[in-house]
Parts: sequence; structure tokens; C-alpha cells
Amino acid sequence: MELPKVEIMYCPHCHNVTPVFSIFCCACGERIKKLKRERSMELPVPVPVQMASGKWRAQLMKDGKRVSITADTEKEYYIKARAIKAGLIEAEKAAPKKTLGEAIDEYIESKDKILSPSTIKGYKSIRENRFQAYMTKDIRSGINWQRAINEEAGGELGAKSVRNAWSLVEAAIEAQGVELPTVTLPRKVNAERPWLDYQQIEVFLKAIRGKKCELACLLALHSLRMSEILALKHDSLAGDVIRVRGAVVLNDAGEYVYKEQNKTTRSRRDVPVMIPRLKEIWPEGDPQFQKHAAINEMVGTICEKAGLPKITMHSLRHSFASLAWHLGWDMMTTCRVGGWSSPGVVQGIYTHLADNDLSENVQKMREFYEGKK
Repeated sequence: MELPKVEIMYCPHCHNVTPVFSIFCCACGERIKKLKRERSMELPVPVPVQMASGKWRAQLMKDGKRVSITADTEKEYYIKARAIKAGLIEAEKAAPKKTLGEAIDEYIESKDKILSPSTIKGYKSIRENRFQAYMTKDIRSGINWQRAINEEAGGELGAKSVRNAWSLVEAAIEAQGVELPTVTLPRKVNAERPWLDYQQIEVFLKAIRGKKCELACLLALHSLRMSEILALKHDSLAGDVIRVRGAVVLNDAGEYVYKEQNKTTRSRRDVPVMIPRLKEIWPEGDPQFQKHAAINEMVGTICEKAGLPKITMHSLRHSFASLAWHLGWDMMTTCRVGGWSSPGVVQGIYTHLADNDLSENVQKMREFYEGKK
């Protein structure tokens, strides 16, 4: 014989489960007020949304504060949400237990088919190497996140690596409906010259002429990323336009694979040919390029011999932006041709160069007044 289902609620005294129509709690024996029983059943709560992980999540207002609720099933969500709204249980006690490691694993799994293989590989590396003392701790149990960040920053890890690792942790705990903590991150120290200026570009063009890396370098000076360069085919050069479509990236096994999606929606673009030499050396078949490490080493060696700053292929992409500044391009044009989805990187380059121009102009004025003594 099948037993009838019994609706449950949470005791406001001991927070244990008890039947909805109980007058006294089955666990602690305390009297349960009828008003709260009715409110727990009737109070309206927000409709939850099912996340990629399969869990149900929504936010509600309680005592002027926004409370995030996550549950394994839709029904469980409504029980918890109404109990919280009625004041029968606290939000923290309603939330399921989840370790930091589990939260990161779920987040990576939810992004596996969305983000690039290289990004997923980077996430897994962070999962295996960063914040290891906290991977088995419950993300709702009062972890001192600032201390965790301080411990990571206290070693040999650079500020950028710490910030990248925290970005993943932050995204993972937010996906679980946990309120994001307020923390202070180490400040990034940018290199003084991560690119070539217009005079150095002229020297560089002469230094790479006829070298095995010349074609790739000219493409990078047109703003292409290395992953975009590796994906180019013979027909990618169409007249006076370089058609940037797709990218070649490393997967988890360390193998280069092609993917249709570019880094961002703006990365998929048509770049005008601006260096005539590019068309002169474009091959009749599909171009063949060296991979990241080998070509960066070659570029660095060429720069050293030419008396230039030691740079990488990605530095040449930034050199494109520095030349655009010198030629008077506005920031939005540079972003559009270069495929930057936000002007942050370009703005940093433009600001740096503007500061240089300011210093030079101030010096010229000083020299003028010194001559008037």
C-alpha cells in the first residue's frame, strides 16, 4: 500500500524538517505558530532559473538584502525560498554544501563547449595548482578569501597570475549563488615597453626581410593574433583584405586544433592589407608557420641582433596599435581593425604614448625658456 505524501516545513526553533500541519515540532517539541506555517506555504517567491549545472537558482529580497538561493531541484528551491521568506530558516542554512574544488569543477564543465580549449586548459591548471589549501573547504563556511589571496600572492606567483586565478574562483562561487566577497588583489606591474614604436618598426621590417618568420610578423603587425595567423589559408588573402576566420589553439592534450570561433565576436573580421610586402611574399598554397615558442624565440633573437627590445609575436600586435596612435587613428578604428572587443588594451597603449609625447613637449618648452635666460 502506497503511503500518502506529507508536505514538510522547517521548525523555526531547531530548523529540522517537520510536517506542515504540525502544531509541535517532531524533533524539538517546541510549538510552531500557525501564522508562520501559513506564510511559509503562501508567500510568493521569485521563479527560479535552471543553470547549466542542472541546479535551480534565484534571488529574493529578505530584510532589505538580496539573498541567493540554489537548490538541486525546482521543488527543493520553492521549499527553501518560502521558508527563508517566512523567516523560518536562515539563508546560509538553506544553501547546499559545496567545496571550492567542486564549484570550480562544475563551472569548468559548464563552459567546456563554450570557451576555447586553451582557456579551459588554463582553468584546469588553476584548479590543480592554485588555492590548494581551500579546495576541500565549503564555500559557504566562512572562508577568509583575503587570506587565501594573500597566501597565493606571498609566493613567487606574479600579480597577473593571482588575479587570473581569483577570477576563476570568483566566477565559480558566483555560479553557486554565493555572494561575492570584497577583496583586494595585488596590482599588476606592466612592462615599460611591450611593443615597438614607429621608428623601431622600420628597423624591425628591415631585420626580418627574407627570414622564415617574415610573413607571420607582417601579419602580426596587421594586428592578427598568433592563433589567428595559424588558422589562415591561401584564400584568406582576398585582394587587399585579410579575412580572419577561426583560430588554431592548444587542446588539453597539448595538440594544435582548429576551432571555428575566434576569441571574441569582433575578432572575426576583415583586415585591410597595409604593408605591400605581405602580398609579395604570400604563398601560392596554404601558408606554413612555426608554432608559438619557436617563432617567439626567432623574433627575440632578431630583435637582439638589431638592437631592439626583445619582444614576442603578441608584442607586434600591440606595435600595430602604437603605430595607429602615431598616425592619428582614433581608438574605435584601432579596436575595429584589431578585433579588440573592448578598448582597454588600446587605451593603455594610447595613454602610455600620450604620456611620452607630453614629456617630450614639456622638455621642448623647458629648452625654449632656458634659451631665453
